[in-house]
Amino acid sequence: MTDVDPVDFEQKVRQLEDLMARLQRLMHIRHTPHRFGLTTSQVFILRFLDKVGCAKASDIARVAGLSPGAVTQVCDELVRLRLVQRKRSADDRRVVNVSLTEEGRQRLEHIRSVQVRRLMEVLYQLGPDDTEAFLRIMRRLVETVESLPPAEE
Repeated sequence: MTDVDPVDFEQKVRQLEDLMARLQRLMHIRHTPHRFGLTTSQVFILRFLDKVGCAKASDIARVAGLSPGAVTQVCDELVRLRLVQRKRSADDRRVVNVSLTEEGRQRLEHIRSVQVRRLMEVLYQLGPDDTEAFLRIMRRLVETVESLPPAEE
């Protein structure tokens, strides 16, 4: 990293915090899963299950950063909504796997299509050059954050 004025750098960090909070708030208010009758955690779990096929609640908890009890509650509601199903493993009857139902796949596809259309509107407003720059910076930001050790309390 090059020489940075600490005061200027701190101001930029605060600007970034403010912009990220504003963007998160706007996305939550205008584009959140609750508009689809689901919570953010429910949609996260649906997306995860769509990616991996099926998973144990403990695996979902680890990836989602939720407690096993919270995952059980979220999955209970998703089962009630007929979006996921639980099945005992044929190999180990103690293991219960969670997977998407066809209704869950359809609901997730609807959510994705609405979100993709909305993101396309946003990127169209940015234009091709700013979109490319934004994607390049986001990739770099994600790679940088992934390479950092966990934050200490």
